[in-house]
Amino acid sequence: MNFPRLADHLSLLAGTARRIVGMPDYPAYCAHLRSVHPERPLPTERQYFDEYLASRYGAGTSRCC
Repeated sequence: MNFPRLADHLSLLAGTARRIVGMPDYPAYCAHLRSVHPERPLPTERQYFDEYLASRYGAGTSRCC
């Protein structure tokens, strides 16, 4: 059994599950930035999460209560 390959598959599955339930995937975002936008600095995980929440929910809640 090839354990590194199994670990890669499990990591991919976990990332897919996170996207399905709406959780951000920081490692995938960092990999994307490195490959597509190498000139941009990598945000910290906290900065990434804050940007994710702002993009998802905007300036605040949309409910009145």
